[in-house]
Amino acid sequence: MRSDPGPRDAGSVAAPVELLPNLGAEEGSDWGALRSEPRVRAAARLWSLLFSGESRLRFPGSSVGATWSQEFCRDLWPAALGPIPAKPVFDWLSTNDGATAWLNTLSVERDAHTFSDSGLSGPRPDCVSQVHDKAFSVTAARELGLHTRDVEAMVQILEPEALRSPDRLVEALDTALRDWPDWTRQAFTLKPRFGSSGRGRVAGIESLDHESIRGAFLRLAKRGGALFEPWLSRQSDLSVSLLVPSPNQPEAPTTILGTLEMLVTGSGAYRGHCGEVDSRGRVFSGHRDDETLRADAASVANLAKKRGFFGPCGVDAFTYLEAGRERLRSLAEFNGRMTMGGVTIGLVRRALPQVRKRLDLTPGDRCGFALVFIDSRNEPAFDELARSSHADTFVMDLSSPGFESEVKPVLIFDSERDRLRESLRQIFSF
Repeated sequence: MRSDPGPRDAGSVAAPVELLPNLGAEEGSDWGALRSEPRVRAAARLWSLLFSGESRLRFPGSSVGATWSQEFCRDLWPAALGPIPAKPVFDWLSTNDGATAWLNTLSVERDAHTFSDSGLSGPRPDCVSQVHDKAFSVTAARELGLHTRDVEAMVQILEPEALRSPDRLVEALDTALRDWPDWTRQAFTLKPRFGSSGRGRVAGIESLDHESIRGAFLRLAKRGGALFEPWLSRQSDLSVSLLVPSPNQPEAPTTILGTLEMLVTGSGAYRGHCGEVDSRGRVFSGHRDDETLRADAASVANLAKKRGFFGPCGVDAFTYLEAGRERLRSLAEFNGRMTMGGVTIGLVRRALPQVRKRLDLTPGDRCGFALVFIDSRNEPAFDELARSSHADTFVMDLSSPGFESEVKPVLIFDSERDRLRESLRQIFSF
């Protein structure tokens, strides 16, 4: 395992990259979320900011058979980040040998040949599908011993065939529920093996014998199966961003890009990230279990490497209460793609020269930061925070005049992470 040492001179100007922002593709449609959700469109633009200004963000037409449109990354660049970059924020982004997708799928692989003779860069879609399946996370956690004994016994991988036999499945899972320890309150969740941001989950307590839960079985079967597990009392949501070296670097170690706290709603929907950064651009979650989190995530990424995966990836984790004691579940999901945690770390790197100057960030120091999305509901409270900001707070509006959106992404830096975190709780209730 190697930690990313921070920004370096990437050398000559990088070649432009064709970007295919199929965020949410694990849910069965490469472009559905991009067309329908403002936060997804905003996230796609933020992802593009990690690449050179001459790279192009490609969007499919709004109807079947419609032509592709494009946006040069230079036209999406927010003024707050300073001059438009000639190079990507990470050296390894300049080694892409074809079109770059958010998530490598078979359908986006076909699209990639429209823009690049080399096709799609990165790992094979079938390999990505294998490690992106939440079942991989369960088997990896078992192999590495990352679950407590209680959680290990409760989590089950459900195949699509089992979900198509509802009577038999309800009986089997209700029998399992009765053996769960008292501290779980027999609260459970069924979540799709391919999904993101908490979408598609169903939850219940004491029994699965309810029409709403039975009705979800077929939908979950169509999504590739489900995980059955306890609904845990989460305390902190955490993530690790990593880079698995390509096969032409067999001796290179997996690199930790950074660790973060995820800002999520009660249902698990993503709303932002929070963390600490030092003067070299190294990013940490600030959580007491950060070192364990980093080591466990690297072990999981190395298992994915053995299955042929390489490139950027992420591990989602959280702490929860088990019999009144806070525990770390260091592997909840493995994401075989760039994540919003990786995007956040890249944007913090882009902003670092200004942060060093504005907050007098010197070697040995760290400051807190957060990436959040502002909409009409929380804009008044956020504006009040911005007006009351003092010399130790630095707010960067990442909006772009060339890209209209219903949400405004904002980077906030504060010399004290805990103070920033409390402000976010007051505004967003997470």
